[in-house]
Amino acid sequence: MAQATKTASFRMPLMGEGIEEATLVKWLKKEGDSVKADEPLVEVSTDKVDTEIPSPFDGVVKKFLATPDEVIKVHAAIAELEVSADTVIQEVSAPAEPTTAASAKKVPRKRAQATSSGTAAGASSKGNNLKSTPVVRKLAQEYGIALELVPGTGLGKKVTKEDFYQYMLETGGGLSGSAQALPQTTPDSPLFKIETSTAEGTETLEGVVVRREKMSKMRTLIAEHMNRSIRVSPHVTTTFEFDFTPIWDHRSKIKKPFTEKHGFKPTFTHYITYAAVQAVKEHPIVNVSVDGDDILFKDSVNIGVAVALENGLIVPVLKDCQNLDFLGVCKGTQDLVDRARGKKLKPSDVKGGTFSITNPGLYGSLTSNPIINQPQVAILGVGTIMDRLELADNKPVNRKKIMVSLTFDHRVVDGEGGAKYLRTLKGIIEDPSWASV
Repeated sequence: MAQATKTASFRMPLMGEGIEEATLVKWLKKEGDSVKADEPLVEVSTDKVDTEIPSPFDGVVKKFLATPDEVIKVHAAIAELEVSADTVIQEVSAPAEPTTAASAKKVPRKRAQATSSGTAAGASSKGNNLKSTPVVRKLAQEYGIALELVPGTGLGKKVTKEDFYQYMLETGGGLSGSAQALPQTTPDSPLFKIETSTAEGTETLEGVVVRREKMSKMRTLIAEHMNRSIRVSPHVTTTFEFDFTPIWDHRSKIKKPFTEKHGFKPTFTHYITYAAVQAVKEHPIVNVSVDGDDILFKDSVNIGVAVALENGLIVPVLKDCQNLDFLGVCKGTQDLVDRARGKKLKPSDVKGGTFSITNPGLYGSLTSNPIINQPQVAILGVGTIMDRLELADNKPVNRKKIMVSLTFDHRVVDGEGGAKYLRTLKGIIEDPSWASV
């Protein structure tokens, strides 16, 4: 006798506070395939992270209700699964659209500036008729644009980022008075347009044949974020040379027993991350954010560790590092790197960073001038390990050296402050007596 079955809806889950939708990247199963509960079924992308979503049930994929590149609202059904009749299904309804009044409460202080139309930036005189994403509302607040002025082309006439950028281009920014007309793109936008020519189906740029390929969603978001950071923060970089020999020797000594005990190898990034946190605790000015003419000091030291992926870079965040010992930093960092490369990160894993570290030295870079990850004010760049011969007691000895740079926001961190941070970090790196495991 065949087992009784029923149809269950697989819905886009709530992926974090403030995230209302996600783009479907690809299905990891085909219609007709069996799937186990907690087995990855679909890959999605938000404005924060790419991640795989597992199936909530054991069953068979009956029908896909959404296709790749489609933008899906949270709680919307995206597939139907055939499950056993006794499967418990918890139905979830989509949340109501937030009202303008509720949205206005979330506008940061000093950001809700009046526009030429007399309404608050990002607010709508049309009340609930206005639909937009959190990203678009943030752009509207920054540029002082009343969103009811922007024609929406998204689902239900929602205002998309593309709508917002197009409106800015067509209106010169949408502001009256002293506002200047914008160039071919907004400063935040990676969508700068260049002039190409097409003849007989072949596209050329200044006579050179080109092949056009759309950016991935992650690449587009990275471009947008980096453009915004350069516009917002005056970047300054200072670089020190560190003697890395003590760290090299310590890791060589503990590598085998550490790996056998904990199941992964201690990396130089683990050492640098822990040391960087200790230096931040002594120089909290590199761990702040800037809001207008206010400095926002933070109780937590949350370190963003850049992880290179096939289609870009992602910066998962290790939270409350000020409370972690060296082993805690090792375990926490390794977990984030593994989950980033396995597309297992949650949106909350890439939020809340207060200070970032990037390590292009892994690929041979001697030093770097990285871009600050907004709204932070500093990022540490770590170069490759170099062999240097030095004299000690008139005898040549080999030392391991690295170049370490600090790029900082000159609005709040002076050159002296950046140098003092690196001087403190140098002392910590060159005496790793703290690295007990």
